[in-house]
Amino acid sequence: MGRNTRYYIDPVIIRALNKSDLRRKVLFYLDIIYPNHTYLSEMARAIKSDPSNVLGCLRGLGNRYNGNSSLIELGLVEYYEKGHYKYYRLTEYGKDVVKYTREYYRIY
Repeated sequence: MGRNTRYYIDPVIIRALNKSDLRRKVLFYLDIIYPNHTYLSEMARAIKSDPSNVLGCLRGLGNRYNGNSSLIELGLVEYYEKGHYKYYRLTEYGKDVVKYTREYYRIY
């Protein structure tokens, strides 16, 4: 990817990622394992966080993690249910946002 590559990233997404290190960690982890799905507990262990906080980033949870700024609501993460479990994966748009974020902040 060269410097001339351009992405349109919604400013709401940039603001949400700037406000939460945990949102960025979740996105970067999902990017590393892409195209695989993962479940909540596995993700929480991998990024060394509490599952309830990770769930808040993904779906929204009370006042701390606004539902409108959740990774699913922003279109960055998708999920599906199989049995009683939910599995999460980065969307194509989420991949573009991670590429932009890594390039912009020089995170590799």
